[in-house]
Amino acid sequence: MGMAASQARLLSITARLTDNENSGQDISYAKIQLADKMDQLNNDYLAALDATKLTVLTGFNDSEEVYTDISYGLMTGYNTVAAGKQYVVTNKDGKVLVTAEIAKAYESGNGDLNKFLAALGYSLADIDITKNTSGGNSDEDKVLTRQKVHDAWDVYLTSVGLEFEDEEHGLEFGYTTLGEGYFNGYPTYTLDGVSVPLNYEGTTQEQRDNYDYAVALTEAYYGDSNSAENLKTAAKPENDGYIQYLKNIFNRIQQTGYYTEDDPNTTIKDNTWFEEQLRKGELQLEYYSTSEKKFVSTSISEDTNIQEVEDEREIAIVEQKYKNDLQKVEQLDNKYDLELQKLDSEHNALQTEYDSVKNVIEKNVEKTFNIFS
Repeated sequence: MGMAASQARLLSITARLTDNENSGQDISYAKIQLADKMDQLNNDYLAALDATKLTVLTGFNDSEEVYTDISYGLMTGYNTVAAGKQYVVTNKDGKVLVTAEIAKAYESGNGDLNKFLAALGYSLADIDITKNTSGGNSDEDKVLTRQKVHDAWDVYLTSVGLEFEDEEHGLEFGYTTLGEGYFNGYPTYTLDGVSVPLNYEGTTQEQRDNYDYAVALTEAYYGDSNSAENLKTAAKPENDGYIQYLKNIFNRIQQTGYYTEDDPNTTIKDNTWFEEQLRKGELQLEYYSTSEKKFVSTSISEDTNIQEVEDEREIAIVEQKYKNDLQKVEQLDNKYDLELQKLDSEHNALQTEYDSVKNVIEKNVEKTFNIFS
């Protein structure tokens, strides 16, 4: 091999050795990153083994408690939590988170309980709404029903300090209809031949309850009942509980207002989102206290109906993901090892050839010096 060819060959081998060493360094760095990823996978896996979820006591199987994964519908539904405990969900400002149906009914009622209930298909009236002046019922039924209406107004009027000298129930109550539809008008009483509106004049919740009940009875008996046939009234015991449930929601909304989740990226039907918001404190819980007759604050850590348990389903998902990710990392690590072995063999061969060519060049240089010396 000539001097020029040997030098060119030596330069080529040197370049290949440099590339080989650079590639080896890149793979070694990639293996370090892979080791870091392996550590992270292990840490994430160990943390995920502690995954928990919130569950709610929903009943009993003989003496065994039955818990169900927490959700907005479960927490705020009617008789969905064991012992019939009623909850509302609020934001940090105290506004009640409600469904679109409840929001629409409240808006249509414009702050009127009876209209709110009617929009949802219910009425406070605990009389048969067919027993009115246009019905074909007995006079005895009508007298008893009329008596109940008058008694209800007596309770309200007395509660606000108004006296109408109505011991014999001589006043005539009525309902002035302003248009079609249930509760589209106002209650009246007739005094000295004059029809006078019966407006609310109270200041307490009890007075308001008395008034709303009397209005419901008045509309049921004296009003236009054409649209009342589809209403579920308190005359049937099976409706009592649900009417009270709706009434509690209405009264709670009256205190601080309401809102709905209309963000397309979130929904109260998304259980994962709902639980996350509760854990973060963005959403808060209140339950109705029958002794205090109002909603009182509670929390996921304090409420005895809520339990945090190991999330077996989530753990199973995490375990499978860990196995898949671990397999990918191990496959990539083996691939890097093979590439390093290949580069090492190539490096040894290049180094041997490098030493050989370098030796040839050194001998040629030595021979040349001997000729000219």
